[in-house]
Amino acid sequence: MTDIVLPSEWTEKGYAQFQEMLGSLSDESYKEFNSRIIPDTALAYGIRMPVIRKIAKQILKRSDYERYLNLQKSSYHEEVIIEGLVLAGIKCDYPETLAHMEQFVPKIYNWAINDTVVFKGIKKHTELFINDVDRFIFSDNPWAQRFGYSHLMSFFLTNEYIDAVLEKVNAIDSNFYYVQMMQAWLLATAAAKQREKTLRYLEHNRLNQTTMKMTVKKMRESYRISKEDKEFAASLI
Repeated sequence: MTDIVLPSEWTEKGYAQFQEMLGSLSDESYKEFNSRIIPDTALAYGIRMPVIRKIAKQILKRSDYERYLNLQKSSYHEEVIIEGLVLAGIKCDYPETLAHMEQFVPKIYNWAINDTVVFKGIKKHTELFINDVDRFIFSDNPWAQRFGYSHLMSFFLTNEYIDAVLEKVNAIDSNFYYVQMMQAWLLATAAAKQREKTLRYLEHNRLNQTTMKMTVKKMRESYRISKEDKEFAASLI
């Protein structure tokens, strides 16, 4: 594998060198694999995730990472992920973290970008984000909705927040496949972690039929949910 060598300066010329390096890291077989499972990856280098994460970490280690973020960059799949990982990795206070989220979300255009970039900084500010997540969930942008739900799934399936999470899932009746699938994934995970409240919710939910069927399918695939609970969920569709 070609060494990761960042440009000495984040200038227009330096960015061109950066893109050249990204091209040298391309793996054609991986690019073809990604194109089969991830829609909208026509613009992609074909770089494996461990390498992408290493690049983001190296950018963050430098004192000039803000210059990188301020560059006008392309919408290549890997470049969007790298920018997201840099934004998510910045150590800062909660308002800045939220601002970084809002900076990143409009650039999401497939599920892999969405699900790879996780802003772990909100774990220290759950009492604030449980309300601020509404700016994503109630957005007109379906990728913002998926982004919001993915963070609820990652950090909020607890005794303290499960009621609020289930209420927020019920609030959006989406016909966008990747929002439906994230709602289903969230609910299946909730059924494993917060069994009683989630099963009760499924019995009285306002989900559309498609999302409900996806939820049952995700529950059936889970090793953490009992056969009885899977059968109960299936009886509701």
